[in-house]
Amino acid sequence: MPVWTYRTLIQPVLLRLPPEAARGWALSALARLARWPGGSAVLEFFGHMRADPRLAVSVSGVSLPGPVGIGAALDPTGSALGALSRFGVGFVEVGPVGDRVPGPIARVSRADGTLTQTWGTRSPESVVAQLERWRDIPVPVWVRLADPSSSSLARAVEILGPQANGWVVEWTGTDDAERIAAVIRASPGKPVWVAFTMERADVAVPEAVWKTASDAGASGVWLLAERNDVSGRVRGCAEIASLVARVRRFRAVLGPGTALVAGGAQSPADALRLRSAGADLVSLDVGLVWCGPGLPKRVNEALLWQRCAGAGVGKDPAPATARSWLWFLLMGLGMLWGGTLALGIACTRVVLPYDEVFCGMDRAQLAAVNSRLLSFMAHDRVTLAGTMVTSGILYSGLASFGLRRGDHWAKMAMAVSALAGFFSFFLFLGFGYFDPFHAFVTAILFQFLLLGLHSPEPPWSPRPYPELLNSPAWQRGQWGQLLFVLLGVGLVGAGVVISGVGITAVFVTDDLDYLRTTTGALRAANPRLIPLVAHDRASLGGMLVACGLAVWLAAQWGFRAGERWLWWTLLLGGLPAFAAAIGVHVWVGYLSVRHLAPAVMGFVWFGAALALSHAWLTQPERERRHHWTAATSSE
Repeated sequence: MPVWTYRTLIQPVLLRLPPEAARGWALSALARLARWPGGSAVLEFFGHMRADPRLAVSVSGVSLPGPVGIGAALDPTGSALGALSRFGVGFVEVGPVGDRVPGPIARVSRADGTLTQTWGTRSPESVVAQLERWRDIPVPVWVRLADPSSSSLARAVEILGPQANGWVVEWTGTDDAERIAAVIRASPGKPVWVAFTMERADVAVPEAVWKTASDAGASGVWLLAERNDVSGRVRGCAEIASLVARVRRFRAVLGPGTALVAGGAQSPADALRLRSAGADLVSLDVGLVWCGPGLPKRVNEALLWQRCAGAGVGKDPAPATARSWLWFLLMGLGMLWGGTLALGIACTRVVLPYDEVFCGMDRAQLAAVNSRLLSFMAHDRVTLAGTMVTSGILYSGLASFGLRRGDHWAKMAMAVSALAGFFSFFLFLGFGYFDPFHAFVTAILFQFLLLGLHSPEPPWSPRPYPELLNSPAWQRGQWGQLLFVLLGVGLVGAGVVISGVGITAVFVTDDLDYLRTTTGALRAANPRLIPLVAHDRASLGGMLVACGLAVWLAAQWGFRAGERWLWWTLLLGGLPAFAAAIGVHVWVGYLSVRHLAPAVMGFVWFGAALALSHAWLTQPERERRHHWTAATSSE
């Protein structure tokens, strides 16, 4: 469930379902995906969400991949831990665990971003069954304990102890010291946090409360973004200012050496405000319902920017020849040069001397076989050249502005795309025409790809001020991102189909109607005409696959506020391919509506994607700076 599908397609459906059914459906879908062979790889492919190693922290003796986690309100029993643990989080929490029967979610309020559910707990047996299923997840699991009875807590700890990495004990105001001590006695050596709801944090005097809890052995404090009302427990309170004040109040009492966890963030700005107020860790729950599964990644990127920008990271002392971006840039420029050269040839003589040698016919003789044959070949070759130019622009932009600044995703996008394109060269085995110039260019560019893959990436360079809010531009940008991803997928599909046609039937019905002939007649005129045309078709299909992968992966992994270069790269890259594909049909008079419609529809789709993503990708830095200053201010 990437954000660009969740926010656009999935969330509107979920919000129209009964709340418990919506959560059950979403969690069961994630759980099934995580259990499939390769399911974790699918999550990584779509999300690219793993926390940067520089965000790793150690809290109360537990090593965490990052300071952002998922709270118990999202998945109380841990049924989808296999998926949620790969959302770029440093920990996950399940529960509350106790002897009482869980209540259903009674209401979802979109206006203030909260969930209301009747009070209840999960049995230790139901939770331990899930924890045993997901025992290999890569992050620690903390269990929230909510039963008021010390004996019940000890029983829950005994059952869940082998799977839990720590405990969160809710403060009730009655016998809390004994309850904390009972948990510690039942599970020595594991950290115990004392959790406060909004009301408890208001009523309790921090100094007295923390002295009681610390004397009993508590490791730290967990401030929950939850409160009770007549309907039940309200989770994900939108009162971020009040929560920040509580965090600051408790931090003043706890001092710098005691762990403090805060929940309730519904945007990266909320998370930064909680961290600035003194929270060591930030727990996300209901925020993922409203913002989507990319929220932990967005928070991680903001925290990494904060750390790297403060340290002055960004300048690469190594020469360009020692970095992968230069070789990928040369590959892109080579594609751009080759495509431009091929375009010039396709618009003039169409066939090269070695094409004529292969067929044993010159241009005049080819035209004599069929008056439209050269025009038909030009239509394939101009489209191929336009796609090569587009790929060259995409690679050049990704290398110069993405990989040069240390974006690993840009390297992966270019590598996957280029490998698909290079392997398509071997389609000649299916149509039987070895193009020496094609082989020469492929051999040269493939060396640049190998050098790029072998050379190290530059150090990551922080962008100016990441976006912190769930702004209207961000919401429109999710639609633009979705359209670009689907455009890339569509190009890949079209390339596969065209390549398949090129190594099998070679012509479709519209082609033969335009040529006013049959495959048999062309074969009878010269048996080598079919392989010559097939070469153009299969090569075009392979280049479309490569181009589609570059668009798809760049949109899937690279969309962020203020990445103006990416918007311009997609714009400038897309225009040559669409101009060539549509313009050449008009030029040669191949105006079949059925044949031309996919290119025209793709161009309209491309324009819509650019329009929807423009405000987000080109967002002025001053807006993001203002939001950053407000979120990180100590006031």
